[in-house]
Amino acid sequence: MKKKGLMILTTVLVICLTTVFLPALAEAKTVRGVWISCFDFESAGLKDKPEAEFRANAKIMFDKVKKEGCNTVFFHVRAFDDAIWPSVNFPMSKYVSSNGSLPYDAMAILVTEAHKRGLKIHAWMNPYRVTYSKILDPAQETSIQRILLAVREVLTKYKVDGIHFDDYFYPSGSNKQYKQFKSLSQSQKMANVNKMVRRVYSTVKTYKKSLKFGISPAGELSYSRSLGADVDTWLSVNGYVDYVVPQIYWTNTYLLNGKTVPFFSNQLAAWKSLNRLNKPIYWGLALYRAGMKSSSDKGWKKRNNNIALQVKEISEGGAKGYVLFSYSNFLKESAKKEMTNYRKQITSVKISLSKKSVKKKKTKKLKVTVFPSSVTKKPTFKSSNKKIATVSKKGVVKGKKKGKVTITASLYGKKCSVKIRVK
Repeated sequence: MKKKGLMILTTVLVICLTTVFLPALAEAKTVRGVWISCFDFESAGLKDKPEAEFRANAKIMFDKVKKEGCNTVFFHVRAFDDAIWPSVNFPMSKYVSSNGSLPYDAMAILVTEAHKRGLKIHAWMNPYRVTYSKILDPAQETSIQRILLAVREVLTKYKVDGIHFDDYFYPSGSNKQYKQFKSLSQSQKMANVNKMVRRVYSTVKTYKKSLKFGISPAGELSYSRSLGADVDTWLSVNGYVDYVVPQIYWTNTYLLNGKTVPFFSNQLAAWKSLNRLNKPIYWGLALYRAGMKSSSDKGWKKRNNNIALQVKEISEGGAKGYVLFSYSNFLKESAKKEMTNYRKQITSVKISLSKKSVKKKKTKKLKVTVFPSSVTKKPTFKSSNKKIATVSKKGVVKGKKKGKVTITASLYGKKCSVKIRVK
């Protein structure tokens, strides 16, 4: 009897492996990330809090991240030449402390709580930005040393999974400091930035080869290059980055020169064409623009499934993942419908049985797991032969007569099936 029961269990497990577990393993390698910005800290309860309250709120935040199906967070640890960790070299970030100090190590708590939930955490830094109108001069060795100092502090003190840079390199024309660098050519800017990028990459790898270093450049290529981001080199020559996260913050209903163009898809294709090394590209998606009215990008107001459609498109294109901007938009009313449709897009269902098969006139409840856990809708069930076994709305299988039957769980078009033997 035990051998027979084991054989039945093996049959059931093989079917689920084919339909669910193997795709799930593939999905586990896909980065489903979220940026947690310094501007999210206060609403998440991470500013000016006693240690116990900070820890409790960090748990709530990471629980929410996990529930929404994310597996990676890019946490803002250095936004303006500051630090959210205790440092003798950098001032405490005003986004975690109004008075410039904390009696506890906020970053240690964040890294611990993220890892407890199986989340990877990358330390997100703005490399050059000091204030909105001032940056470290990328041409100066002192600037590189300052950036490396911050990177080393983090990697020495904390078991983060990587270092992550934003798109702030040389300032754009709207910045007060733009005139200071106006005489520099694009190639000069790139050479200065690349010197820093190579040094950071090398430094990260000296700590641990498996640590990742990545950059999130502006999504429009010509603009990104104009800031000194040499994205062509980063994606074609080793020794610069492990991944990039282009900020593709548009829909496919974008007005350009009076015509509607598929700007999201166009940028996607343009970035892919540069990737000669097939490095991981995680696409930055603008959840913050959900429901936003725009004269040039009407898709955000017109539809509430933009993120879902984008996730579908990049998944079908064999993407390595995506990152949503930003955490606070998980909670905003303006993004509620976008989030609902996004969850539908990434939903998967897994069902399994315990070791025993179902006896005639007996019942057995299926174990059902829905991903992400924030999905509240229940799957529907169907029996391939109700004369052999039925299944209730709650997933309770009842044996009718001897034979084999297939039970299928469905949710938002996603399915999983198991074969059950009725004795």
